[in-house]
Amino acid sequence: MNKNEELVRLEEFVDSLLNKYNDLKEQCHALEATLASREEEIVSLKSDIDGLKDERSEVGSRVSGLLGRIQQWESEQGGDEPVNDAEGMQGSLFEAEASENG
Repeated sequence: MNKNEELVRLEEFVDSLLNKYNDLKEQCHALEATLASREEEIVSLKSDIDGLKDERSEVGSRVSGLLGRIQQWESEQGGDEPVNDAEGMQGSLFEAEASENG
């Protein structure tokens, strides 16, 4: 009977190992699915970042163009009038606007 008991123990041990192997296999598949999902998310986020960089570059160019136009406008208004340093460029714009409307 000793051999029979040892065979039963061996069978139980093998069953236990197979069950653990199957559990690990399922966990592996779940992790692979999660990894694939995360990789897709990374690709999507990188695409979003590239789009935002392009947008930021375009906005920067447009703002730079607007500032250039404002500076050109100020120089065309005649450099004879002193500009209050405390008010800066915006102050001179508002002064000109007020004199036109006033």
